[in-house]
Amino acid sequence: MHMLICTIGSRRHKSTLFFAKQVAKALSGEVALLGVVGKKRKAEELEAVLAQAAEGFVELGLKTRFRVESGNAEDVVVGAMGASAYDLVALGALGAKRSHHRFLSSVAMRIVERARSSVLVVKGNRPGLSRVLICASGAELGHLPVWAGAAIACGAKAQATVLHVADAMPSMYVGLEEMEETLAELLQSDTARARELKWAAQVVKAECEIAELKLRRGIVGDEILREARTGDYDLIVLGSSRSAGGIVRALMGDLTREIVTRAERPVLVVRPGDSEP
Repeated sequence: MHMLICTIGSRRHKSTLFFAKQVAKALSGEVALLGVVGKKRKAEELEAVLAQAAEGFVELGLKTRFRVESGNAEDVVVGAMGASAYDLVALGALGAKRSHHRFLSSVAMRIVERARSSVLVVKGNRPGLSRVLICASGAELGHLPVWAGAAIACGAKAQATVLHVADAMPSMYVGLEEMEETLAELLQSDTARARELKWAAQVVKAECEIAELKLRRGIVGDEILREARTGDYDLIVLGSSRSAGGIVRALMGDLTREIVTRAERPVLVVRPGDSEP
């Protein structure tokens, strides 16, 4: 696994590097640290930061190299992604304190939309990697985030929760018991969605020491974020496809933007590699 970790050396760089290191450790990845500065005179300072960070990665047994480039952050990062075949790119939110409108056009979000590889956007200041929320679509498109989430949770010895959000629950169902019964009934059915969710649960349970399957009903983005908050998860994993067309691609893109924008914790957007269909 080849991982690119990017930072502009902002005051949030420690959180970005710390959490990205937890993910790299879980995946036993080969790491490239990339620092981007707007002015060359700041390059030496960022090189010192990355040199120290690289020592921490090496101590974990991870092959690590680093470099600093000057220029526009988006152009530099996109250029680096095009120059090497990275499986995962990690970067800070780069604008989490800006207004909602401005954040949608931030460097981080544009890179998520342009990347061909999976992207980890590190937000917040998580103390570790102990709870992973894997968003399952109930369709074959959801296989990749399940595999990725299970691999990270297994490597980090974290608890993994597979979440599926279905249509709004009928008004007669108002309690937790009904919610649990509805999940049981869904899994007992012979629908394509039930088969996919049972597959997801089996994959995660085979990889992780602690695993569970949850069902929520309502608006997908709202329910994913609500579960992330109430469960205090350290990482949200969801899928997004560059190859999907028409309304499917538009809806997937909208959901990705919504989760990355509104989440208060790291989000991993999983995409198929160039060799995938």
